[in-house]
Amino acid sequence: MRTFSIILADDEPNILYGMQKGINWEELGFTVAGTAQNGKEVLEMVDELHPDLVISDIKMPFMDGLELAKTIHENYMNTKVILFSGWDDFEYARLAISYGVSEYIMKPIDYDEMKKLLINMHQTLEEEYNEKLNWTRLEYAYLKSLPLSMTVPAFFVQTSSVFLLSFSTGFLSR
Repeated sequence: MRTFSIILADDEPNILYGMQKGINWEELGFTVAGTAQNGKEVLEMVDELHPDLVISDIKMPFMDGLELAKTIHENYMNTKVILFSGWDDFEYARLAISYGVSEYIMKPIDYDEMKKLLINMHQTLEEEYNEKLNWTRLEYAYLKSLPLSMTVPAFFVQTSSVFLLSFSTGFLSR
């Protein structure tokens, strides 16, 4: 099973600690790359760590979860976002969807519900990873199959293919 990285965010230390320690992340195919107590901290970590997934509360100081989701959606297209909230407000949910949030869940979060959500998210990330990998392999095969008169030097083909593979699988961003 492939392991994907996550960042957890909540301004309440007890909830953040509970999320980090109360779920067997490795069993579900995730590793916690970092934790944060506000949106600005999360954004700094996203820029540095390029996680596959961010799980964040909506109500946080300095930058709320919605603004965070919008910024991630606009600047880090390969990072998925799950938002949770204690507020049952349709406007939050509507904005979250428009910002590309993968899931919007209400507090209190049931352990079994969260586990099911994470299993589904892992499957989605796995499928996207495999699609990118297959696309890169197809590009590489295409470049290698071009007639010699139409191709660039073999070194460039190999170098660009390694670059494409690294880029598409996220290895360059880590």
